[in-house]
Amino acid sequence: MPVKTARPLLLLAALVAALLLAPAAQAAPAATKLTLAGPDDGAAAGGKATVTATLTAGGKPLAGKAVSLFAGGAAPLATGATSAKGKVSYEVTIPAPTQLQATYAPTAADAPIYLGAKSNTITVAPMVGIRLSVATYLHARHKAVGIPRQRVKITGTLDHFAAGQTVQIDVFKGTRNIRQKSLAVTQAGGKGRFVLGLVPSGRGVYRVRASLPGGTGSTRLYVVRPSARQGARGTTVRALQARLAQLGYLIHVSGRFDSTTARAVLAFRKVNRYARSMSASAAVFKKLARGGGGFKLRYPNAGKHVEFDWSRQVLVLARGGKPAKILHASSGKPSTPTVFGKFHFYSKTAGFNSHGMYYSNYFIGGYAIHGYESVPSYAASHGCIRIPIPSAVSVYRWVSLGDTIYVYR
Repeated sequence: MPVKTARPLLLLAALVAALLLAPAAQAAPAATKLTLAGPDDGAAAGGKATVTATLTAGGKPLAGKAVSLFAGGAAPLATGATSAKGKVSYEVTIPAPTQLQATYAPTAADAPIYLGAKSNTITVAPMVGIRLSVATYLHARHKAVGIPRQRVKITGTLDHFAAGQTVQIDVFKGTRNIRQKSLAVTQAGGKGRFVLGLVPSGRGVYRVRASLPGGTGSTRLYVVRPSARQGARGTTVRALQARLAQLGYLIHVSGRFDSTTARAVLAFRKVNRYARSMSASAAVFKKLARGGGGFKLRYPNAGKHVEFDWSRQVLVLARGGKPAKILHASSGKPSTPTVFGKFHFYSKTAGFNSHGMYYSNYFIGGYAIHGYESVPSYAASHGCIRIPIPSAVSVYRWVSLGDTIYVYR
């Protein structure tokens, strides 16, 4: 009976001893997770960008682990050790849109503990500078000015060109988006280029925004009422004055429609054979907005000279093949006509003379260009070429003795 009881106990003891002496089972390596994040708005100027990799295991950061950054090649762009938060950042240069991915390969010591990991792939592109310019003949200081229903061309330039690029165009009038369009970008040297035609329907401020991944650009067009008269002021008047001044009309750019502006508008109307008044109508603005309205010299190769067009009653001071000053004038009436031909200035008299002639420039006999109190829109003098008194000193200073004048029909 005692012999039978001892045998099971001996077997149990042997089993326990075997379990105690057996080697412990090894745990499987833990899975790791690697994520990569880059700048939301692309690489900064010069293509510099910072990207960050984050390594975790079981949701907890892994510190001191080597993580490498790749851009599609066999060799890494950079390698760094993770911080206590499991993060490592790299500053890289991105000359063109580039796909990036991070990789964690455990060392021999870590291989039994952690599995390797690859991050998500991100694309980082250089920020693209987009510049927009409005092709319009009307400007008021820094403002591009247009008129209703007159087409303008908006040109966009990108710092860098990439095949397949398209830009998203949004046109706003005030705060309302009135047009959306995608435009293909064409190559212009190393840059990109696109063109938008815009026909504003009415007055207001139009904002054009162009955007693509990595960049945006915008510009404004100020569309004004195409009319102005004496006493008006503001953007409309300044744009009118600036364009008339560019064409050579004698005018001051002040933003106020004063008597000088009125005389310049009258000269413009005479040059373009419009009704002879001193207000700027829609026809005047439309002509200016299309780039027209200038005076075409009859003698463009004559150097510094003066031309008087009798048919339009306009005096032009010319230099370098283009008008320098265009003025409203009045020549001899039918009973005392102005002489026609080619002459040279031979005498000049400052101030008023006994006939009320102001700052006179004589070109033959008693015929002169001079300021006078009355300068109607038609031929009314005794043979001389009258110009407004406020313009007389400017003309007197410009004309030199010996300069040529051409008087023609």
